Amino acid sequence: MKSKILAIVVAAGTAVVGSLFSAPAHAQLTVNQDVDVEINVPEVLFLRTFQTVSLDISEADLAGGTTGGVGQDYNSTPLTDGTTAIDQTSPFGGVTGGPITKTVNELYAVWSNNPGGAAITLSTVNTALTGPGTATATIASITSTGTDPTAAIGLDTPYVGGADIEFDLSTAMEAGTYTGGVINVSVATP
Repeated sequence: MKSKILAIVVAAGTAVVGSLFSAPAHAQLTVNQDVDVEINVPEVLFLRTFQTVSLDISEADLAGGTTGGVGQDYNSTPLTDGTTAIDQTSPFGGVTGGPITKTVNELYAVWSNNPGGAAITLSTVNTALTGPGTATATIASITSTGTDPTAAIGLDTPYVGGADIEFDLSTAMEAGTYTGGVINVSVATP
């Protein structure tokens, strides 16, 4: 019985080994190729500003930085015999000395993906400010406090700019709120 089993095992092993060597070889075939991918991103431009700029003119602004709004001093000629003229030079040199400049640290934010950056222009649309009664003031000028970006700003972090606004208060005879002035922020891409 042992010899029959041994003969069957030997015969089976020979058949398996023989079939391995006599079977035709099958090679695995593989092909691959890179494919280029591209996207087209449109140019965008977005401007954010404040709706209103409300600035406080301080007593020091009115006085040219030298005194407050309430004060006193003596005449440059301290003694009068009743005929000496009093010095009529205004202690409010901020008003008489020219425009008062107020800085707006952050007036606008710009997002743009233009590779050439952006040109930002600040201008006045209406320079007249009307106050109480017949009092008026004027926006004398507005200038940017920043430098225009010359490269793409990006769509995540904006370019933020401010302005210096000069006010002529020589006809602002009354205290109060003066309204009606309009400025414009314009952004253009090259």
